[in-house]
Amino acid sequence: MINMQQNLDEQIHHKQRERTIIKTMYAVQRGAFYLYIGLVLLLFLTIFLGFLARQTPWGAFLLSTAVPWKWIVPSLLVIGFLFIFTDTFIQSREEAWFQLYGSQVLTKVVAFDEVRSFRWARRFFSDWTEYRLRLEWTSPETGQVYNFSQRVRDRKLPVMGAQIPVVLDLANPTYYLQADFKRSYR
Repeated sequence: MINMQQNLDEQIHHKQRERTIIKTMYAVQRGAFYLYIGLVLLLFLTIFLGFLARQTPWGAFLLSTAVPWKWIVPSLLVIGFLFIFTDTFIQSREEAWFQLYGSQVLTKVVAFDEVRSFRWARRFFSDWTEYRLRLEWTSPETGQVYNFSQRVRDRKLPVMGAQIPVVLDLANPTYYLQADFKRSYR
């Protein structure tokens, strides 16, 4: 009996540790991204000031080959693309966490929210509107109602009241897998 309790405690500890690692990875990535944005803005400000003051000695220095622009700009572009890969890596780790520890529940569609998009390509060249589903699930143990949100990746919306599966942590139902709604759920 003691051995079984130890195994259960170890599983709970491992589950919490993995979730903490994922949260930390997201926080580090967010902080690194803000730092990256700051560096890019600083770079643009430096180039802008160099062009404004190109007649002065320090402006000429900023625009000269003494500053290794051939390495700085491509390096910042590569670092920018790395954020895409790190985000994919963290998301795959989070999905693996939900496969191990998550539980699938059926939620009910209670509303549709139109997503306001400021991306010019989507705004001017797309002929359909993007929506987010608002979903609701009532815990059978506590009776508490939990709300979730999923982006719709199809042109056809589910009907109001339809049941959509959501994978969540039953120990903390506010933590759920942020998946997109696709027609494959029908």
